[in-house]
Formats: sequence, C-alpha cells, structure tokens
Amino acid sequence: MEYDDTFDDYYDDLVYDDDDMEKMLAAYNDLDYGGEMEYARISLWDLGENCLLPTMQQTIYMLAPLYLLCIMTRMICMVGHTADNDSPAIPRWLLNTCISLGGLMALHMFFGKNIAYLLVCAAVVYAILFVTSWRFQKGAGVMVAVFIFLFIVICELFLAEEKSWHGVRGAQIILSMKVIGLGFDVSAGVLSLPSVMEYMAYIFNAGNVIFGPWMSFQDFQSLYSTNVSKCLSVDWMTKVMKSSLFSVLCLSVSTCFGSWVILDSNYKWVLAYRDAQSFRFSHYFVCFVSETTTALAGISPGDIDYGVTVTKPLYVELPRSLVEVVTNWNLPMHNWLKNYVFRVARPHGTFLAVILTYIASSMLHGLNFQLAAVLLSLGFYSYVEMMFRRKLSQIFDACLEARSCREGCPHTYKQNHPYVWITNLGFGCVTVFHLAYLGLMFDSSTEAEKGYNMSHTLQKWSDLGFLSHWVILGTYLFHLMV
Repeated sequence: MEYDDTFDDYYDDLVYDDDDMEKMLAAYNDLDYGGEMEYARISLWDLGENCLLPTMQQTIYMLAPLYLLCIMTRMICMVGHTADNDSPAIPRWLLNTCISLGGLMALHMFFGKNIAYLLVCAAVVYAILFVTSWRFQKGAGVMVAVFIFLFIVICELFLAEEKSWHGVRGAQIILSMKVIGLGFDVSAGVLSLPSVMEYMAYIFNAGNVIFGPWMSFQDFQSLYSTNVSKCLSVDWMTKVMKSSLFSVLCLSVSTCFGSWVILDSNYKWVLAYRDAQSFRFSHYFVCFVSETTTALAGISPGDIDYGVTVTKPLYVELPRSLVEVVTNWNLPMHNWLKNYVFRVARPHGTFLAVILTYIASSMLHGLNFQLAAVLLSLGFYSYVEMMFRRKLSQIFDACLEARSCREGCPHTYKQNHPYVWITNLGFGCVTVFHLAYLGLMFDSSTEAEKGYNMSHTLQKWSDLGFLSHWVILGTYLFHLMV
C-alpha cells in the first residue's frame, strides 16, 4: 500500500464516526411517519398512499425553506463575487452579515428558541479565540476544545431540558467541530483569527448549519468566489439533482420499504438487520441532504465547484471490512477526528491519542451510554479485525487485509484470486452481521426523543445473546493462537 502507517490504521479502525443521525433526523423533522407495518404485507398502492406520499410531502415541507435559504446565499455571494485584483461588488462585512443571517433564520425555523444554546456557545468560543490569539495563541485549540466539552456536559446534566437539548444536539455537533477545528488552525498558524462577521458567516452559514457536513474555514471561503459560470455549471446541477434524488430514495427505504419488505414476523436476526438498515438509511438521507445544501449554498472543498461527498453507502452496505464502514460512514467527520484529535494528540503518545479520539467522538454526541457502548465495541472490533486480517495476509501472502491493497502490492495472491475473493466475501458477511448487531438499538422507540439509556442498549443486545461480542472475542483468541 502506498500509505501504510500502523498507528494511523489503528486510529481509522478505532473511531466510529457515527453522527447519531437517526436521532438528529427525528429531532429535526419531528414527524410521524407511521407505526410498524402489520404482519400481512400491504399493496404497493397502499404503501405509496399511506407512507411514501405523506413522507415526501412532509419532507418537502421541512426542507424547501432550507434549500431556498441556501440558494439565496449562493446568489448573494454570486452578486458579491470578487475576481482577482478587483474591488468587491458588495462589502465583505455586508456579505458576511447576509450569510450569517440566512443561517440564523434556518436555525430558528428548525429549533426555535433553543438556538440560544448555539448562540451562547459561539459567542464564548470567539471570546476565547480572541483572548488566546492575543496572549497564548498556541493554546487556542486546546482551550476551545476544553470549553466545548465542558459546555456539552453542563448543558446535558444541568442547564438544558432533556428533550430540547436532544433536539439541538445535531447542530451543536456541527458547531463544535467547526470551532474546535478553527481553534487548532489558529494555534498552528494556518490562519489568523477571522473577524467577528467572518466567524459568524462560517459558523452560521445556511449550507451546513443544520445537517452539516463539517467543512474547514479555508474550504468555506470558496463561497466568496462563487460566480455565474460555477453557479450554472453542469457538474453543479448534476450534483444537486443526484444528491436530492438519493436523499429521497434513502428516506423511502428507511421509513417505508424496509418494514414492507421484511415483516415483523421474521426471525429476530433478520429483524435486527432490518432495524439497523433503517437507521443506516436515515443516516444516508441526512448525509445526502447535507450534500445538497452545501452544493446549493456554493460551499466546496478545494477546487471542486459542485459540493462535497459526505457518505458512500455502497461501502457500508456491501463492506469489505469494518474499516471501510468507519471511513465511509461520514467522510468529513472522519477527516476531522483524524486531523484535529488523533494527530494533534499523537506526539504525546499513541495510546493517549487513541483514548482522546474515542473520548472526543463520544463527547461530541453527549453523555450517551448507548453511543459510547457502540463506539467502544466498534473500536475493539475494528482493531481485532485489522490485526487478524493483517496476520492472515502475511501467513498466506494474499490480499486479505482490512483495507484493499493498491495495484502493485507485493502479495502473491491478488484480490481476483478465487480463494482470496471468497475469503474477503466471508469477512464482508461477518461485517454485515456485526453492523446488524451494533445498529439494532437505533430504533424509533419513544426513548429516541430523549436519547437511549443503558437498559435499552443492554436489553437489545441481550435479546440476541450478545452473540456479536462473543464472536469477536473468539476471533481475538484465535488471532493470538495463529
């Protein structure tokens, strides 16, 4: 492999970038898509009339104003576009004000008075950045990170009402990632402290303030270079239409087709796969919506002018390994954790870096036993899988590692060898089994409005005999013996 770093691989295997998107989605739309399907499968016509049509109507009602705000943001930036060495058509401070107002309007539409949590958090962070950049610039990132985690804990335990905080938690995660990343970039001297209005425009841009994804301050500044040619490019329009279509398809699978195809009368492991898949497709829905909003708003990384790729469902639904699931579940968050947590902490020791990465991934989602249990389990699963498959790859001189080998790898038996292909397929099936087990508890029960507790998680796994944990323990013991 061209890039082979054992410790970085271990990081990739440990961190599960689960944004807890099903709970975010439930908090954002607050919609009722209907209860469980009956054991008798209804007709496709009834499914469309009673589930698909209401779902589409409610989704359009929810997302249309946000999409409109994103388009307005793009149009304002297009009018204010500044070519090299030219004077701006709109003063930069006015442009930033318009951008941030659009995002604040979107937040108010979704969260009402609960946006106060986000406003207070953003204001205090800027004060920290201002003071530290003046006196202690190298500590800006650490100071912001400490404040964010303290803020989340205090809100979770003392200040916020449980249901209200759970509703705004998704946007808080995005905000937290933005300000922590910004803090570490300022610490490293990558950029100077932005002005108040630049900061507000970055934090509260309508393109990613609700559903994300995270994007660096440098990538956000691509919005200022929006012009007519980019706005009307074929690539841009294709990206918007494709992401919109995929979001609708994923929502349809999550809310309607999953329970229609797999009825409640099926075997418990089949039901576990169905419920976990429903959660995954609700996550894909949110990810594709976020791709749509960033493209509509004109935010894009690097030289790309048609948005960002947030998730790759094919690598999750038909996985080679848990490593692929972790990496492709949420690409921006994966990169954020790797760049701003693991690599920042790694000079102080790999073990500490791994622990801090796990803590950061968990804390961003709040004090949630269910999520912490899944993250810890997945971290151990991924580590065992990586080490076991690496050992098998060395023993049999074959492309059996958790990551796909690049062309020209030194192994004698390549990916297309029948035995290698069958073995990797078997590992993929085991990964699907683990995903069904780990994602089982992210259901649509009444506890979802407040977040799931310990008993909910343990009961779900107990119903399946903790089989997945036993399987990975057996894998680990076998790994030690070979």
